[in-house]
Amino acid sequence: MLKDPNVGGLLIVGLFGGYGIRFAKSLSLMEEDAAHRMGKLVRSRNKPIVLHSLYNSKKPHALDLLRYYNIPVFDSLDVAVKCISALAEYGNYLKSYHPKNTFVLNWGAKAKPQGEAIFKAVRQDGRKSLLENEAKQLFALHGAPVSRDLLAKNADEAVAMAAKAGGDVVLKIVSPNILHKTEAGGVRVKLHTQKEVRQAYKDIIRNARYYNPDADIRGVLVSPMAAEGVEVIIGTKYDDQFGPVIMYGLGGIMVEILRDVSFRVIPLSPTGAKKMIEETKSFPILNGSRGKPPLDKKAITKLLMLCSEIVEAYPQIAEMDLNPVIVHQDGLSIVDARVILKSDDRCRMSEDRCRIAEPEE
Repeated sequence: MLKDPNVGGLLIVGLFGGYGIRFAKSLSLMEEDAAHRMGKLVRSRNKPIVLHSLYNSKKPHALDLLRYYNIPVFDSLDVAVKCISALAEYGNYLKSYHPKNTFVLNWGAKAKPQGEAIFKAVRQDGRKSLLENEAKQLFALHGAPVSRDLLAKNADEAVAMAAKAGGDVVLKIVSPNILHKTEAGGVRVKLHTQKEVRQAYKDIIRNARYYNPDADIRGVLVSPMAAEGVEVIIGTKYDDQFGPVIMYGLGGIMVEILRDVSFRVIPLSPTGAKKMIEETKSFPILNGSRGKPPLDKKAITKLLMLCSEIVEAYPQIAEMDLNPVIVHQDGLSIVDARVILKSDDRCRMSEDRCRIAEPEE
């Protein structure tokens, strides 16, 4: 069976290990011989065998031999079947994952020095996170569709910048000590008149000082109001077990309520990015509903790939959070961006890991 290229592995179910106990002691030697032969098969064919035995609790020597050859033995059929299922799923993932990508990160050769300069300035400022305008600048360097934001230091500047935007604007607090701007009352949207902008600026500064009296307030960001669409979220983090991982799901406040998200390990392939989108329960919304046109799923796939590449290119990044990203019929808009850096020690470890992984020329 293992010679067959269509067979990826075997699940053996039943009495193995117990024939010598249940029928005749002489069968124990035959079981032990079979265990040795199965161990050699696993090594020669490079295909897994998973075994379920009703006699696992009796600890016969044949089952100990299987474990010596790294063949797992379970007394639970459910667990054994789940193991085979997980192996099959992971095998299909690897099959579609590697052949289609080289993951050569030379796409940002010109932009990367400017990105490194942003991180250096943040470190020199004693911060562990990028301000929103700095995070958007990083993404803009690599071609991401971010909003055209301006930083106002007073109400008069905010009014003048809003006038240049030529439409409704959004005002947001900029402070390294206030990451969750909405909770601090630091966001005002759909501002149209000069009076609304001026009052919003004053309210945001007042709310921020009330929320955190010790906050280092750098100003207020003036952004054009994005067109309507569906809000999604893209986030990354560094997991101690898996390394960098990426998340996609329905954005805005819905991500905390519905938790409709999917995950992948970075680096991400185009196929993996596409499947991430399709796995979510909200996927039908992107196809259009109740007479609304379908939204730009290719733009989401492209942004997922870009986020994966940015995390690979900059080992300093511990977490990224793009929420919300507003998806339109054509294209998308990154409305808010957050980037948190690793500690210096973890950053050095990641850089060493990247150097070790690089192939020799």
